[in-house]
Amino acid sequence: MNDKILEFQGISKSFPGVKALDNISMEFRYGEVHALVGENGAGKSTLMKILSGVYTPDSGKIIYQGRETVLKNPHQAHLDGISIIFQEFSLINHMTVAENVFLNREPVNPLGFLKKKIVREKVKALAMRLEIDLDVDTRISELSVVEQQLVEIMKALSVDANILIMDEPSAPLTDKELKKLFEIIESLKSEGVTVIYISHMLEEVFEIADRVTVIKDGQGMGTFQVADISKDILVKHMVGRDIQDIYPPPGNPSEEILLKIEGLTLGKELKEISFTLRKGEVLGFAGMVGSGRTLLVKAILGIVRKDSGSIFLRGEETEIPNIKTAIEKGFCYIPSDRKNEGIISSMNIMENTTITSLSDYLKHGLIIHSEERDATLKQVEALSTKTPSIYTKIENLSGGNQQKVLLSRALLTAPEIYVIVEPTRGIDVGAKHEIYKIIRELTDKGNSVLMISSELPEVLGMSNRIMVLYRGELAGIIDQNKGPSSEEEILSMAVGHEYSLQKEGV
Repeated sequence: MNDKILEFQGISKSFPGVKALDNISMEFRYGEVHALVGENGAGKSTLMKILSGVYTPDSGKIIYQGRETVLKNPHQAHLDGISIIFQEFSLINHMTVAENVFLNREPVNPLGFLKKKIVREKVKALAMRLEIDLDVDTRISELSVVEQQLVEIMKALSVDANILIMDEPSAPLTDKELKKLFEIIESLKSEGVTVIYISHMLEEVFEIADRVTVIKDGQGMGTFQVADISKDILVKHMVGRDIQDIYPPPGNPSEEILLKIEGLTLGKELKEISFTLRKGEVLGFAGMVGSGRTLLVKAILGIVRKDSGSIFLRGEETEIPNIKTAIEKGFCYIPSDRKNEGIISSMNIMENTTITSLSDYLKHGLIIHSEERDATLKQVEALSTKTPSIYTKIENLSGGNQQKVLLSRALLTAPEIYVIVEPTRGIDVGAKHEIYKIIRELTDKGNSVLMISSELPEVLGMSNRIMVLYRGELAGIIDQNKGPSSEEEILSMAVGHEYSLQKEGV
């Protein structure tokens, strides 16, 4: 029996000035989880859009279930059993779970009225099959992000999908929610569904995938059994460098204390937190979800109001009642949620870059656009931001380049202290290296960085010292200037093990 459900033979696709895919050939098997990895712009999404009927290839063949197939549009692909879940959900908030699952495919009676009972029963049966505990009459607006993703999965499988494509499905999920997603994927796999899993998170690839294909510059770099390849070798195929070369050499901070926090407290969520930040230092914040890392920096920046505690800048006590004051005092804040808290998707690159420093380009109340343009072009060149034009909408850039725009915005305000939350979330390995280089260049110039990250290798690779929080309290500070730490040491403190021993005086 042929175990191939899908095969690409010499697929190529070009856009004006860009060859997105160059003679790609690969195969997918029944009932496997097949991961696709590669840097942003490598061609992964273009290939999946061809499979889902959004694009037509310039050349090459698609063999689906043993027959050559031409997928003319997404509707046809869907009917043929090929479903895709994009990063951006396509749900209607004011409609119920059941209504969304059968949107545009609603069963109607001869008079054209919706058979609501049949829809509800079908969606209930689908939820039961996937062991999803959701009220099918709940409106989408009342669901959490992970629940909305489960609805997308039900929607995709409601046509008896043979192939399910998941594009960066873990981006909005907590560890607990990700575990539930993996359980559903394993269930689908046991039913013979082929899952194509696109992710920048290599840990997920090694946990859930059977095989992995690397795409680089529009070409297939090879398909590997996950059990037979290491993360180091996979990264080298993706970006052309060893994993140990991803992080630039550590900087050398001075002994000068730029920021000092004493006894910062916020309700029951933050308790008597004290620490210092040195000039030219990256101080990494580690801890489990809910440990208080992000809340702590928001309290320092005045985004949330602390109950007590003191903030000293350059040796002088100061009050920071809001983010505007924080910026005036030399801070900048780059949040983890680029889409909702960082970029302004309706604006172009230049507008996003200069929005916090527009006063620098004003003359008699009018914006001098030539100066605004020159400042933006200088930042694009300095950070090697890949964009067709500074007038391109920022939503059309990759995640790594959007992050560079946020860094450019910060650079134009000339801060001394960069507060960066999840600096490389949703960014491929190659783009991560570029972001890390920028951070290291900032500290080499004497700037300081407070960096919160859920990726322990990132914390270890970039931080001079690592501050570990546990349930709103400081579990300890690890000084890597005295010798490198380990993931085990950080995790032990983050889950309260070392912390409980310290509290007991052991």
